[in-house]
Amino acid sequence: MEIAAWHPGNRVAWEIKHAEMLAFVHRYARKSIPSATIRALMKLSGREMTLPGSSLLLAILQTEDGPRVAGLSCVTNYGRGICLVVVHPLYRGRGLGSALLNRQHAVLGNLICRVAPGNLSSLQMCFRAGFSASRLIKSQTGRAELLLEKTHGCSLDSELMSDLDFANPFPAKKVIPDDTTGLGHLDTIFK
Repeated sequence: MEIAAWHPGNRVAWEIKHAEMLAFVHRYARKSIPSATIRALMKLSGREMTLPGSSLLLAILQTEDGPRVAGLSCVTNYGRGICLVVVHPLYRGRGLGSALLNRQHAVLGNLICRVAPGNLSSLQMCFRAGFSASRLIKSQTGRAELLLEKTHGCSLDSELMSDLDFANPFPAKKVIPDDTTGLGHLDTIFK
């Protein structure tokens, strides 16, 4: 198996690869990927893939019918935009997703992924790739997600973290004093 980086050479080549990528994602992972990520993938441009922090990797198998895509990983803005790994069902559970994430990390240096706590297979893939959970956040839809990161040496710098739209996902509410005790209600501390 070969993991190859794909770079948009021209507009026509990007449109073809983009359509192939969307078809692969739609066929093998549509139900498990948040709709916001699907929309971001649909809007993804070749120009955006040339920016720093963006990478498209394809895991390609040589079969008797020719090369076949076994998995793909797409990252934009070091994972702040899109951080996606999709593996064909026939090749799941063999470490291919972790290999794609490790290669993304080798290419980009720092990488952030957001994973729902209930998505155990994705969490296992990220932990096998050496990611560590740094915080629990709220997604744009209000659901809880784990923020996973893998960096060279230390945690992500403050400039990178300040750009995240989920930098303070669970802001504390103002505590409303109880008339009888003068203490705040515990259920009013967090949203």
